[in-house]
Amino acid sequence: MTQEILDFLDKNVGFLATKGTCGNPRVRPIQSPLFYQGKLYYCTSKTKGMVKHIQNFSNVELCAFDSKETWIRIRAEIIFEDNAAVKEAMFVKYPLVKEIYTSPTNPDFAVFYFKNPSIKIQNFSGREEVIKD
Repeated sequence: MTQEILDFLDKNVGFLATKGTCGNPRVRPIQSPLFYQGKLYYCTSKTKGMVKHIQNFSNVELCAFDSKETWIRIRAEIIFEDNAAVKEAMFVKYPLVKEIYTSPTNPDFAVFYFKNPSIKIQNFSGREEVIKD
């Protein structure tokens, strides 16, 4: 994963598309990217429907747009992981996450990473670059 992609995800809200339990697509905003030990992580609450959707169908696509001309799409399989070090790193990077969950051992606090991501960077000026991690 390049620094350009990591910076882009840090600066822009992403929208994660999943397959709902009813079979219809679901899209939701998501903003907690963390690059840790070579993996792109995000976090959420285990009580959200998104977790159930991903558990039923683990392939997703994330799209982030800078509201000017560039967007990034990331397709991958999502892997949930009970990783204390990643949870601690989320607390350090995102004070709001710490405020919400109060402890990395909070049973509702979930972290997940993008396994084998396929990344596409595009813009209105004609850029179209595919990166496979």
